[in-house]
Amino acid sequence: MDHVIIDGYNLIHAVPSLKKTLLHNAESARELLIHAVAQLTHKRKFRCSIVFDGHEPPARTKQSVHAPVHVIYSGTRTADSHIRTMIEQSKQRPRLVIVSSDREIIAFAQACSCQTHSSRHFANLLSEADDAVTDKSDSTLTPHQIDEWLRIFGEK
Repeated sequence: MDHVIIDGYNLIHAVPSLKKTLLHNAESARELLIHAVAQLTHKRKFRCSIVFDGHEPPARTKQSVHAPVHVIYSGTRTADSHIRTMIEQSKQRPRLVIVSSDREIIAFAQACSCQTHSSRHFANLLSEADDAVTDKSDSTLTPHQIDEWLRIFGEK
């Protein structure tokens, strides 16, 4: 099973509605992102970690609410630094999928044989998944969507 590691704020900035929410309420933007990713991971059956810069807010919602998403706060380090350490410590790097807008972390991940996606690309996948649920709840995926998911998860 692939393990998707997301730079949380990079992904928030790639989703226009979340970026707008972030300007007014950072906690809400994070929780909305976590919820959207949790829905996707539940449907697609992959493990996911979202790494946010900074310290965990004291009033944060409990982790179990967002299973199977593991939320990590980088503390005094940057999210990029924490993601780099996660890659370095992984024994299954080809099973890692790194989602970031940072060119350095993407280049590092690729050099370590990880799969990579830009935050914008992953934001589009979240949007497509959301559209499929809200607008076409009884429809099947398009051939393009199937090909994209197969490519992401190494099946094609």
